[in-house]
Amino acid sequence: MGVITEIEQDLQRIEEAIADMAQEVYTTYQGYLQVLGQGMRQQLILASYHICTQGYPQEFLKLSFSQRQKMQEELREKSKFAAQELQKLLNRNPESKPKSNDSSFAELMKILLNEEEKQKDQVEPKVKEKKETIEFDSSELFASKISAQPKTDSQDQEAEEKEEEKANETEGEKIKISPEDIIDKLSDIDTLISWQENIEEQIPVILKKLSHLTNCILQKVEILPKKIPAKVLEAATKMESADSPVGGRPHILNLLIQAEDADDDDDDDKITRMMAINLQLSEIEFTDINVASWRKKVRSLLGKVSQLQREYHKKQRELAVMEAESAWRSSWYED
Repeated sequence: MGVITEIEQDLQRIEEAIADMAQEVYTTYQGYLQVLGQGMRQQLILASYHICTQGYPQEFLKLSFSQRQKMQEELREKSKFAAQELQKLLNRNPESKPKSNDSSFAELMKILLNEEEKQKDQVEPKVKEKKETIEFDSSELFASKISAQPKTDSQDQEAEEKEEEKANETEGEKIKISPEDIIDKLSDIDTLISWQENIEEQIPVILKKLSHLTNCILQKVEILPKKIPAKVLEAATKMESADSPVGGRPHILNLLIQAEDADDDDDDDKITRMMAINLQLSEIEFTDINVASWRKKVRSLLGKVSQLQREYHKKQRELAVMEAESAWRSSWYED
């Protein structure tokens, strides 16, 4: 019984440490997501500026002054909305997900703790331009007519607003919980890890969504080629960071889009070259010193969380073994 009591005291000590860690993890992610949102907005604007002035300057100059202002305002609004979405990740109701092992978290930790090494590799100058080829039915790219009537700007805006309202309603259902309640639930180590993993999974999703919306805005004003099908434009934002760097320019994709049924003789006639925005978390962290600093804090905390999880589960196992041995002895009797 004395050993069991000692293990129970150890578990209580670890639980208190986890509760303190939960507060620290929440506060750290709060700061990290805030600076990440700022860095994301800034680099989105820089990438859009590059496309409009270096990639498609003639197309940009065709816009009237009011059209440029409206486009720039849309870019600001979308980036602001995406930054808000990042902050909303903090207050999603955490749910503990039972796991048979810690492989997924261990894999995540391995990735996070190796980020510094990856960043060192990115310092090497990129001397070779990499282009991607996307194939699809040529009828989509070179169709001279579109059966459906194009939406007007007001219809586009109305559809986007309805989509955002629907998203906000969905998020509202998920939130409805105070930061204090969140932190209290994070006192469970498995819930804390599940909550943290969800944040890490959703950050790239938000970046991809913002990239796609930005490309759509640029295409709507005919800076990006109008003839590029929507599914191709969306595919561009789903490429991983390893596929995207071009000439050292972050968040910019150079694409060679080739019709699927193109003949060898007329390949050049059925290839469209285009640029697109593809925001990458690694590029934001590498470029923005504030984001990199907060990311370092996150990595450090995750190492401590992982250690606490291992220690806690070990003690739980020891307690279960001791209680099982005691229960066996209490019910055993000789014939």
